[in-house]
Amino acid sequence: MLQTFANVARRGSFAAVSREEGVDPSSVSRRIAALEQALDLMLFERTTRRLALTEAGRIYLDRIGPIVEGLAEATDTAR
Repeated sequence: MLQTFANVARRGSFAAVSREEGVDPSSVSRRIAALEQALDLMLFERTTRRLALTEAGRIYLDRIGPIVEGLAEATDTAR
């Protein structure tokens, strides 16, 4: 979920991330909704034409960014 959140935040689109990951956009949306529910925070402001991080989303992304990158590096190293 964290990687999906970071990807959506950086690309600004559920559809772009779904194409990259080869999954339905609804799957990406459900992952983000589950994360928001677990955190009890709204991470994105959604409209029909725009997706933007909330202030809480920006703070969260800033804090988890290095963690997500570290996990990716650990996975690459382990492989």
